Amino acid sequence: MRVLICDDNKYLLDSLNQIVSEFFIKHNIPVDIVALTECTDIDSNNAFFDFAFLDVEMPNANGLEMVNYLRQFNEHILVFIVTAYQTYLDKAMDLQVFRYLPKPPDKIRIFDGLASAMQKYTEKTAIVNVDTTGAQKVYIDDILYIKIEKRKTLLVTKKGEFLSNNSLAQWKGILNYDFFVQPHNSYIVNLKNVVRLEGHTLYVENSNGEYIPIKIAQRKYTEFKNKFFDYIAQS
Repeated sequence: MRVLICDDNKYLLDSLNQIVSEFFIKHNIPVDIVALTECTDIDSNNAFFDFAFLDVEMPNANGLEMVNYLRQFNEHILVFIVTAYQTYLDKAMDLQVFRYLPKPPDKIRIFDGLASAMQKYTEKTAIVNVDTTGAQKVYIDDILYIKIEKRKTLLVTKKGEFLSNNSLAQWKGILNYDFFVQPHNSYIVNLKNVVRLEGHTLYVENSNGEYIPIKIAQRKYTEFKNKFFDYIAQS
């Protein structure tokens, strides 16, 4: 878990850092907190954060402008805007920030916000057991499909591919969501990333904009088509 805190007021930065640290210690969650008085000091080679607490008015950067920058590295980042000014609320809502918090930092509100953020984070991530690195954090929405690969399974995501020791049956238990469907005995597909259905072939789109075809088994075609159109209707 990586958390960014940006505020040009050193006293408020330290106060927020202490509160956020206390939350993760209390819940026994390992965390790496990066606290900066200048958002422009963020290292672009290490700019992936799960959560961010951003002040708005800073000398060399606007916290709201930083939101889209941080989303280039992690589109799922949950952002807390921390400011004494209500005038930025509409803009923050347009950016779909997770929380809008007043200054000075309020421990109860921050703890409540972090508890909600952790729940959402847990719902959106899965821990993948892989052969090379031991474990890999993957955002569920980034999963394109999973297929059987040499007695293991290959997890294909927008961010890369991971060979896993989990069986396909185990993945079905982990990804217990309506939008994960099995079009073939050897595949599980994320309907959120299916972009086209043509005959007995579905297509998912990877991060390079390429369409990847996956065949639908004849006996599973009707079930898959119904679930696909149900998902589209509900989206």
